[in-house]
Amino acid sequence: MSAIFQYVYLAVFFGMAMAVPLAIATWVMVGSRAASVWVLVYLLPLFCFPNASWGLVETAAGTNFYTRGTGTFFFSAINLLLFGLAAQAFVMRRFGNLPPARHNLKVPAAIFGALMLGNLAVFFAMPNVYWFQLLAPSGLLNVFNLMLAFYVLTTCFGDDKALDRLVNLLIAVVALRGVWGLVRYVALGGDPANFYSNFQHINVKLTFFDINDSFLAATCFFLVVWRLLTDQVRGLGMRSLYVGIALLELFIIVFSYRRTGWAGFGLALLLLAFNVNRVQRVWLLGSYVFAGLPLLIYKLVQRSATSVAHGGASGGSLLERAFPDIFQHGSLSFTTGRFAELYAAFLSVRESPLWGLGAWGRYDGFRFSDLAWHQGDFGWMHSGVLHIALKTGLIGVVAMLIVMVGAFRFVSRHHARLAPRERGVLLAGAAGLLFMLPNWLFGTPVIEYRTMQLIALALALPYCAVAVADRRG
Repeated sequence: MSAIFQYVYLAVFFGMAMAVPLAIATWVMVGSRAASVWVLVYLLPLFCFPNASWGLVETAAGTNFYTRGTGTFFFSAINLLLFGLAAQAFVMRRFGNLPPARHNLKVPAAIFGALMLGNLAVFFAMPNVYWFQLLAPSGLLNVFNLMLAFYVLTTCFGDDKALDRLVNLLIAVVALRGVWGLVRYVALGGDPANFYSNFQHINVKLTFFDINDSFLAATCFFLVVWRLLTDQVRGLGMRSLYVGIALLELFIIVFSYRRTGWAGFGLALLLLAFNVNRVQRVWLLGSYVFAGLPLLIYKLVQRSATSVAHGGASGGSLLERAFPDIFQHGSLSFTTGRFAELYAAFLSVRESPLWGLGAWGRYDGFRFSDLAWHQGDFGWMHSGVLHIALKTGLIGVVAMLIVMVGAFRFVSRHHARLAPRERGVLLAGAAGLLFMLPNWLFGTPVIEYRTMQLIALALALPYCAVAVADRRG
């Protein structure tokens, strides 16, 4: 009986929190046409606030922006705001004058929806699984949040003015944040959330450790360089400003020292090079080969040298010193180091390869001493693909692949017919998805609210760009 009263108590406060965004949604539909402005207000903190706990030596309770409000409600305040925006989008789709952007992702959305409903049904039949495990961020909650964000973005940004506001806000905020990153790097010792220095004892300064800041920098870089190469920027002053922003964002990415960021940025740069004219392509590819690649190799060697100088492994090949968590004793190890948790997760996925182990599923990591740093929390690992496989099996992985293939097929089908302005937005979204590809393979995107929301942004941009182009005729 007490448990029922507890649920009712939580439901009352949850309803109160939802009442504000629902009231805003009603006001937007009745008295305003500025629905997209509320989404920009929501996106602004996503552009500005990193996950402050990763890489810090000490973290005080509540310092992570994306857990604010969880002391009172199960969901964070920003997650509640997303729920309210989804309710607003639902009202707009039913009663608004602006039709949503069309997309080709209904099938994978239906698959993930069925998987989540299936998890809910199984949850009620399992006595040893609790509701907070079902709805934990280490499960499928952020996949659901990604679907909601995509729903909201494709509803509110199919208008040319709204989409321009979104793109210009992204460029302006990311550029200003890049200035802060540069100042902090030069004068204040870099990002204090420095996992390499604080935990691996590698003597390097970082611009931003959070991979999402590199993602935003790469997206901003793509947009400003595209505008420069397609003559969308007029006047010496504005062109100089855009060149400065591009160089700043390049600095932010290179000096983040994130290997997944470097690899993803390389994929985004190749997309840029193969979507401009032949002369520009030659110059871009030449700069990659003769300037960009040597710089990245130099920074990798420098990182290796500082690791050795501060107690790291001094023997072995360059690969062993540059990638000590991957190459060991002269060979690539799949059962130790960085891949130990992936191997442990794979062994558990094999127990239920089709359906997975559920949103509350955990792999057996106790058998590997290399995973002691997990402190018994084996509900996540450094691979978004394996995370989906653990929770939803091959069905979820196939649905995820359908999303990626569908998005890139859509880009391939429409990019040639768009005007340069909309084409740049479409390709920037594709570049963002490419940038996040290494992080999907070897990072932890699914457990991170900010990461999944920004992936939703990258996923929605191509569809919004085509919707704007279609309405312009």
